[in-house]
Amino acid sequence: MRAALLALALAVHPLHSTHTEVREESGGRLTVIVRAFTEDLRAAVVRQEGGLSDSSLARYARSRLGLREAGGREIPWTWAGARLDGEMTYLTLTGTIRRGLSGATVRQEMLLEFFTDQVNVVQVRRMGGDASLLFLPGDRPKTLP
Repeated sequence: MRAALLALALAVHPLHSTHTEVREESGGRLTVIVRAFTEDLRAAVVRQEGGLSDSSLARYARSRLGLREAGGREIPWTWAGARLDGEMTYLTLTGTIRRGLSGATVRQEMLLEFFTDQVNVVQVRRMGGDASLLFLPGDRPKTLP
């Protein structure tokens, strides 16, 4: 019965979420992969950028996703592309961190401006231990332990 009610609730009110994985690799290299529902992402990018292209996806991603080192340096993202897989789109960005992720501040605002029920999950994979962050509309950037 509960499963049927949940399925009905999701059919009436879709889930709005993204999943972001931040991987710290040797030499301070960061790889970020954002998974978002294609329809939601397309609507947000068109609203902000006026159209949909590879460069508009890159601008939207850079404007909504941020990482600042503990010392205050904002990580500049390099766009590595987008991949469509069914109803999901995967965005990939790379960067380099000098001081490691401990104490870094993460901002994940994708689609928060578009849906009041948006939930953004960020999973950080690092040598010093993994961490998970949850972002909801109105949330400020969060600091990693």
